[in-house]
This record gives sequence, structure tokens and C-alpha cells, in this order.
Amino acid sequence: MGHTLLLTQVKDHTSRRYYDYESATLMVEALISFYEARLKSLNPSQSHINYHIDDLNKFIDNHTDMSCYVYDDSIRAYRPHDKAWIKQTIYRTLKKQTK
Repeated sequence: MGHTLLLTQVKDHTSRRYYDYESATLMVEALISFYEARLKSLNPSQSHINYHIDDLNKFIDNHTDMSCYVYDDSIRAYRPHDKAWIKQTIYRTLKKQTK
């Protein structure tokens, strides 16, 4: 997968952000890092934090808006993807890492 843009909005329109990645895989890794950093900030006294993919999915769902655009060479354009696609891509990426 090609160049990827991630668009997020946590609450109101002032929380809108976009992030730029060389691939969807790098976007997934960044989202996981964002979530883990959030967990660490909420639990500063814990040296080791465990979570389940359902927790990560809730983190995504709690955003008012989250979507991404992945460049597709075959059409020379960006394809839009929603939260469900992002969560599926995270799941596939994590599954590959466990093998």
C-alpha cells in the first residue's frame, strides 16, 4: 500500500489533525504508538501496560472522526477508508507480527 494520510478528530472541530505516512503499515504502527502513549499518560505509575485489541478499537471508535486515504498506483489517486478499514488493517498487521 502506498502513501497514506490519516485524518482524525477527537471531539470538536478544533481537534482535527492530519498525519502523513509513507505506507498504511506505518500509519498502523503510529496509531498503536498513539494509543500506548495515551495509556502510559493515564497510568504513569505502571511500568508495564497490557491491553486487548478491543481496547484499541474503542480508542478509535471514541474519535468523532477518523479516516485515511491510501494512494493507489493503479488509479493514480487516493482511496478513502473508514474506521472499520483502519481497525481491520490494525488487526491484520498485529496478526502478522505474532507469527
